[in-house]
Amino acid sequence: MINRKKVAHSVLLLTLVATFAACTQQRNPCLEPSQYYLRLKTMTAADTGSAGIEFTLPAATAGFVDTPIVFYTDTVERKELLGPLSGIADSVRWFILPDSANVAGMDTVTFYYERKLHFLSTACGYTYVYALWQINTTHNSIDSARIESAEVTNDPNITHVKIFY
Repeated sequence: MINRKKVAHSVLLLTLVATFAACTQQRNPCLEPSQYYLRLKTMTAADTGSAGIEFTLPAATAGFVDTPIVFYTDTVERKELLGPLSGIADSVRWFILPDSANVAGMDTVTFYYERKLHFLSTACGYTYVYALWQINTTHNSIDSARIESAEVTNDPNITHVKIFY
């Protein structure tokens, strides 16, 4: 003989589970970062020119040359900088001032890259990934610069450029 109470509880439990499963929302794919930033690590130059150890900028200021856009104005020490590249040009110039108390140490860094369209989804559209191919710097404080990883995507574990002081 079937216990009607158990059947009713089972049906109620299945209805609740189905309702909960239907109401849970999928993660919005458009919440993924759609602007990719260049990750620049500061290093001290070693005798070999390719090794080096991390160098801390005492109070860095960085931004785009010839614009009012500044993406770092720090009073804290910093070993790396994240900054945007342009979606409408194949190069961009940043200024980097390692210590805001010493304006004479300001350098410019020019990044040359190829822009590549990257499809996110039909709802989110496209963004750009970048392929770095050259870096030029002034040498007021900077000794040299080197591309570590040419492809600029949203991977937070990759250093794209090392700047040696």
